[in-house]
Amino acid sequence: MNCRSFFSFQRFFNRKNLLILLILVLLARFADMLLLPVFDPSEARYANICSNMALSGNFLEPRFIHDGTLQNFEGKPPLYFQLGGIFCKIFGVNEFAVRLPAFLAALGILAVVFFTVRKLRSERSAVIAALLCGTEPVFLIFCGFCMTDLLLCLTITGAVCAYTLFSAAGEVREKKLWSRGFFVSLALGMIVKGPVALVLAGMPVFLFVLIGNRWRELKYHAWVTGFLLFFLITLPWYVLMQMKNPDFLEYFFVNENFKRFLFKEYGDRYGAGRETFRGMALVWFIACNLFCMIAALFPRFFGKKIFPRTKQEYRDLLTDPLTGPALLTVVTNLLFWCLTSRVLVTYLLPTIPAGAILVAELLEKRAPAEESRWNRLPAVWFTGAAVFCAVGQLYLGLFPLTVEAGAGHFFRKVADAPENRGKQVYFLRKTPLSAEFYLRERVVNHPDELREESLAKSGRCLLFVSDSQLRKLTTPPNRKRIARGSKWSVYAPAEEP
Repeated sequence: MNCRSFFSFQRFFNRKNLLILLILVLLARFADMLLLPVFDPSEARYANICSNMALSGNFLEPRFIHDGTLQNFEGKPPLYFQLGGIFCKIFGVNEFAVRLPAFLAALGILAVVFFTVRKLRSERSAVIAALLCGTEPVFLIFCGFCMTDLLLCLTITGAVCAYTLFSAAGEVREKKLWSRGFFVSLALGMIVKGPVALVLAGMPVFLFVLIGNRWRELKYHAWVTGFLLFFLITLPWYVLMQMKNPDFLEYFFVNENFKRFLFKEYGDRYGAGRETFRGMALVWFIACNLFCMIAALFPRFFGKKIFPRTKQEYRDLLTDPLTGPALLTVVTNLLFWCLTSRVLVTYLLPTIPAGAILVAELLEKRAPAEESRWNRLPAVWFTGAAVFCAVGQLYLGLFPLTVEAGAGHFFRKVADAPENRGKQVYFLRKTPLSAEFYLRERVVNHPDELREESLAKSGRCLLFVSDSQLRKLTTPPNRKRIARGSKWSVYAPAEEP
């Protein structure tokens, strides 16, 4: 055996090695969960809710310190926070525990994609679909943050794939099984983020049935047990929350899930919504599906064009149980979010697994297994993408102060210094949520206040002042500065008169 054949692409980049490559990339992201501090404001807010559940034992009401007081968080259902609270009970209150549900959700998405494609196509296609999904930069970034969106993505992907397997199943018993899985996935979505899960998973399924004229197969759905499971999972929490908080249902369904996407001022209780412009979802879609977009825009990189060439091929793509729901998930999710100007990149996460399934299928059809070029070029691409993502994640983990998230570790480092132990902490004007997570009982909570008020009230506390607030002070604090971070200054307690 010569050197050239020993190091051939076909030998090294087989299915087993490509899966190992994906696992190594995920392990690099897993390590970052232990290194990166929590981000302000959203991640720190959710991290506080998880930790408050664990410490208080109240797993019904999501609660956090807002505007200086402990309040219910009625913007989202509790499933992610409950999982984070359970992990905080097991592993202690730390970054790893509150982020673990998102990472496990990412693994669940990859498992659902791999299982669905392997069952309906081949292991080769399943590996490519999992690689495309797992190495997308946006997917990798958010799989290690304390955010509800990956768990929502899992429920939407699970619902769409369950319906895919329902449509492809030949036996009635198997159809009933996947039908129940569809209803359970929708129910879990309802207690992760609310009715948006029903919309984002229901639109592609409805259009798939409509376009393929599949109305007859609806009689095989497990309607009775499916709806029973749905209401058993969803109703208890919503009923209990409404009983304890009479205005909960109105605020959650009307303000957070309707007015939020139609009006600039929708009565937000927890901070201003992020306003962009209608159509911004297209930009986020490209960011989420970067690798799949490159495969679509530069198809000859893979040896052949991957797009269908005739109307019949497009029709087959839409009516096929695997590619139809995947394509319609991409299209409906993109169009839905293009209708609103209040959209974040995480809202387009469900298009990543759907896009990966679709592109993997197109590659499989256009590039038969015996083509050496197909085996070579995607292997090089995935390797380069995986190495790039892994290096980027390790850099952020080893140098957290280069990003805004470094503030959390800075707060804890200064407050835990031997000379500062036991001292209470006061923040000029407003307390960052990451400080609440790391310092908890040592933080003197107060609502947003005038700078002069904060200076007067901080007294014998360590005083943290951001650079932006420091520039607005007419005179600097009459105290000794004892520490300096990337964006924060720390002043010693005021001396007694």
